[in-house]
This record gives sequence, C-alpha cells and structure tokens, in this order.
Amino acid sequence: MLCRVGITTDPDTRRAYWQNRVVGFGNWQILKSFGSKAMAQEYEALYAEKHRCQAFPGGADALGTWYVYRFDYIRDP
Repeated sequence: MLCRVGITTDPDTRRAYWQNRVVGFGNWQILKSFGSKAMAQEYEALYAEKHRCQAFPGGADALGTWYVYRFDYIRDP
C-alpha cells in the first residue's frame, strides 16, 4: 500500500478531494496542526521522508490553522 502526506487549512474538503482521486483510499489521519504553513511544510517533509510517503509541497498561502494529514491508497486511477 502507498501513503501520501500533505497539508491543508480545510481537512474535510481535502479528504473528500483525495477520496475521489485515488483507488483504495483509507487510514486518513490528521497528524498534527500548526499555526503557520512553513512549520506544517517542514513537518510534512520530515514525515514523508521518514515514512516513505509521497508529498508535493506547494500551494497558496492561507490564514488559519494548518493541518498535516496522511492516508493510504492502492494506486492512482
């Protein structure tokens, strides 16, 4: 099984997005929350490397709490 890690300010919307984008979506988890995007991205990168998950840093800045999430999946469509 593959895993992916990412960051978002809207976990519910992001979860719905990924449920419709990959095959075999499961084991969704919020790993940690941060007050800044930079701190969340740093944790995302460390987690991805340690657990060999896919991660694609980037995206627009936004105010609010940043959540680091991870999930498992079987494959991309």
